[in-house]
Amino acid sequence: MNELIEFLKVLLPAVIILIVVYFMMREFTKHNSKQIKFLRDEQELQKLKLNNDLRSSSQKIIIPLKFQAHERMALFLERITPSNLIPRVLKPSMNVEKLHAQLLAIIREEYEHNMSQQLYVSNQSWDLVRNAKERLVSIINTSASKFNKDDKTNDYSKEIIIEYSKLNNPIDKALLSLKDEIRNHFT
Repeated sequence: MNELIEFLKVLLPAVIILIVVYFMMREFTKHNSKQIKFLRDEQELQKLKLNNDLRSSSQKIIIPLKFQAHERMALFLERITPSNLIPRVLKPSMNVEKLHAQLLAIIREEYEHNMSQQLYVSNQSWDLVRNAKERLVSIINTSASKFNKDDKTNDYSKEIIIEYSKLNNPIDKALLSLKDEIRNHFT
């Protein structure tokens, strides 16, 4: 019996210490879990804030670039409209061959100069711009084939304008699409 009492003297404090350690560890783990959850939530908030700040600063850069691209595309379309293009290119000494070559060169040059703007306009608008340019080039080529290369340019110029006016005005469609994009950006 003495041995049992001695054993209980040793066992009882050990069991009490074990129970106390168990409860302390359980509370410590709960507290630690709360801290970890808090830190994760805080980290998520920081990520969201950084993403928001990055998006905001990107918008401050991209929006002016988009506006500039739309302006440049509108200017390109206005410059290649036959009623604006022909008087700018036409010189009194030109024949059909020279005017034809000059018109195509200017359209190609202006288009190539503005090609990078497609990054900032919608695919639909860019397709309309490209289609307008291609339709105009086609009219210029078709009209040129109706004349001798040494003919005077008056009739050739009129032919281009008349043939262009028969179209469903692809330049105006492209301009309208660009304007709608800008308007929709603010609504």
